[in-house]
Amino acid sequence: MKPGFFRSLFPTPEFLRMPSAGLDISDKSVRFLCFAEKNGVFTIGKYSEEKINPGIVESGKIKDEHRMKIVLAELKRKHKLNFVRVSLPEEQAYLFPMNIPIVSKKEIRENISFQLEEHIPLNVSDVVFDYEIIRENADGYVVQVSAVHSELVESYARIFTESGLFPVSFEVEAQAISRAAVREGDLGTVMVVDFGHTRTGISVVSGRVVVFTSTIEIGGWKLSKAFEEDFSADTEEAEKIKRSRGIELDEADGKNPKKVMSVISALCDEINKRFLYWHNRKEPIDIISSPIEKIILCGGESNTRGFPEYLARSMRIPVEIAGVWANAPFPEHYIPEIPFNDSLTYATAIGLALADSKHG
Repeated sequence: MKPGFFRSLFPTPEFLRMPSAGLDISDKSVRFLCFAEKNGVFTIGKYSEEKINPGIVESGKIKDEHRMKIVLAELKRKHKLNFVRVSLPEEQAYLFPMNIPIVSKKEIRENISFQLEEHIPLNVSDVVFDYEIIRENADGYVVQVSAVHSELVESYARIFTESGLFPVSFEVEAQAISRAAVREGDLGTVMVVDFGHTRTGISVVSGRVVVFTSTIEIGGWKLSKAFEEDFSADTEEAEKIKRSRGIELDEADGKNPKKVMSVISALCDEINKRFLYWHNRKEPIDIISSPIEKIILCGGESNTRGFPEYLARSMRIPVEIAGVWANAPFPEHYIPEIPFNDSLTYATAIGLALADSKHG
């Protein structure tokens, strides 16, 4: 397996290129979305979320290939999908900066491969990598490298092709999310928090390049369990309380949501640890010196009422909900058919789909 095919796994001649869907696999579901353009009008095309059974995917690794292929084949049949851009789990990826001496741009990739084993505990022959140039100066380049084990990519590629889907590219999840969550033209340094069902992904994005990622094993399911226990509610009722009232709870109702606030506090503490690490880190390559200006929230659990405000108070930094459609060139007055709250769960798929064109 040759390195460097995140962006072009199987290069396709331009005249044969077909619209591709961004496809996001998590431990609990598969989501996809693609855009459509007709007569110069850019809109949302197909999209869907399909739940998958426990045990098929764990921490981004496909554990049951047979059942995963059944899910993907059904997705292809039901929605007539062919070409897809696929996210890779950030838990399985390595992201790091690297100095490259003055060489031609054609030689950057080769130079990176010579240095890879100094940065990750894998042999270069076992790695698939890609890179983005952060800075160019008189001494050469500073690049941000993303690398994953070739076995992971090969397994994904095999499962998709055997399911009848054609993977155009693979991309680390955090990179796709940043393409949707960070507005084009926003070249500052921001923290993106993807508060999902099973875990929370954190990334620092500077100049629209992902320069740091981390994963917290706290997700919405823990919060839901806390609501069940605090309010002696069943699963359905607890979800209603979480969505309608969230952590903006009225003390007059006699409820003391200790477990809810314990989960929220633990999550905020973990986010703060990453925030402090960024500002106090000491790396051999000073890629970015600017402080984090704000936090951008996405993921379905970021809908929890009161959470953005609580996080802003806790972190003492502006917190905003991602406008995941901001980089899609929709016509004026176009209203996406996906409700705003639901759109936050599609951030990865949207970011992948945006890579299908020059937009985003």
